[in-house]
Amino acid sequence: MRIRSGSDADAAAAAAVVQQVLHEHGLRFEPRRLDADILAPDAHYAASGGAFFVAVDAAERVVGTAGLLRTGPASGEIRKMFLVPEARGQGVGRALLDAVLDAASARGLERLTLTTRHRYDRAIRLYERAGFRPAGTARAPRAGDPGLTYALRLAPERDRTPERPSLRRRSLVPVPA
Repeated sequence: MRIRSGSDADAAAAAAVVQQVLHEHGLRFEPRRLDADILAPDAHYAASGGAFFVAVDAAERVVGTAGLLRTGPASGEIRKMFLVPEARGQGVGRALLDAVLDAASARGLERLTLTTRHRYDRAIRLYERAGFRPAGTARAPRAGDPGLTYALRLAPERDRTPERPSLRRRSLVPVPA
């Protein structure tokens, strides 16, 4: 499996991934509300100064998604991080997360947030291993689940060196609890 930049051309396949995973966890796909961004990733991610990625299998089928929404001059939000069941446990989620973290670094972002749900325990473990820490509840509930917000402080641009350009574990700055 490989990670590549996604675009509106991937919107239908990406939306199908999101819809499948939500259904798997007993949640509804909400195309007019919480899930509108996946239907037009260029307008939601690229236009904000962010990025959108898809994981594809050997047949070029989209099996995962992850978006970086720029929310301020030095901040962003990870959105729509979803993987179909057959892509899990193979490092694809970590690769998608790394792509988003690298994109955030390239854009000079210093703080990232993300929202997840209690039922996504595997994803929560991935985020925590990457340095994300709990930062409260989500702004928009889904199916009565208020959700969890996680945050990560990234090393400021001035603290990055040519030997340490990536946001891999060693350049993360933990968010105080």
